[in-house]
Amino acid sequence: MKKKWIAGLGGLLVIQIVLAVALNMGSDSYGAFTPNEKLAGFAPAQVDAMLIETADKKAVLKKTGGEWQLPELDNFPADQRKVTQLIDTLAALKRGWPVATTASAAKRFKVDEDEFERRITLEHGGDTVAQLYFGTSPGLRKVHARTADDDEIVAVDFSLFEAGADNTDWIDNEVLKLDEKKIMRAEFPGFTLQRQDGKWQLAQLAPDEKTITDNAGELIKKLAGLTVESLFAAGDNPELEKNTNPLKITVVLDDDSRLDYTVSKLEGSGYLLQRSDQPTRYKTADWEINPLKDAERKKLVETVEAAESPADETGDKPEDSK
Repeated sequence: MKKKWIAGLGGLLVIQIVLAVALNMGSDSYGAFTPNEKLAGFAPAQVDAMLIETADKKAVLKKTGGEWQLPELDNFPADQRKVTQLIDTLAALKRGWPVATTASAAKRFKVDEDEFERRITLEHGGDTVAQLYFGTSPGLRKVHARTADDDEIVAVDFSLFEAGADNTDWIDNEVLKLDEKKIMRAEFPGFTLQRQDGKWQLAQLAPDEKTITDNAGELIKKLAGLTVESLFAAGDNPELEKNTNPLKITVVLDDDSRLDYTVSKLEGSGYLLQRSDQPTRYKTADWEINPLKDAERKKLVETVEAAESPADETGDKPEDSK
């Protein structure tokens, strides 16, 4: 009887151990794992082309002459910092604890050849140096990942928002930006601003008028800092708002070159913007253009009183005539 009782306790202990192991395996054990091995063994300097794909979109980036460009957008310049940052991030990714290795798990976690959230192919000289699959997310800023040459599915610290799969996600939004110091003159409808002694002044001021230099400087800052939302392809015919005239602005730089801006209101939101030094047509946001469109001379000038005579300033009164 005593032996049976001991055997029963031993069996119960075995069951408890099995349950504890099962529960531990079912938890996010990889979250406590400290990874050291790189997910993909490549050096960022190797990469001269990158393809980012989803099920229905793709972004193609290629480095030409040391600069990242978008071949499918007529080699429009890409955001150099953003592209470099993604490649550096991918190269630094480290393996977490393996989640699974089977083909069915690859489909379930969406890191399969045919089912994935992102497939990123990195190339050098036309040869693939790494191909990574990213799928479902097990937690904040974590995503399941797998390399094309490995069946192991791991969780890595990465966000899919960093890997947009549309070419327009990668354009250099600052291609229209100017160095304020190089602008010497800006011609708006109804008034002209010109740089004088380091400050912005209205041209053709009346004797009793004075430029509000802070307002003028702010207007030039907005013009110099224009950014773009997206591009219009050669075959695109954006619909313009009816019965509105284009806004035309001319900038003269310190080398006497001229930049002519033509801005037309799009139907709905945004503006179509063209600049004389670039063939591309851009879409810009309302908040970018409205301050330029609404600029008026009266907002940039104030009236000043006539200068007082020296006698008025000292308070002396003329002598009474005798």
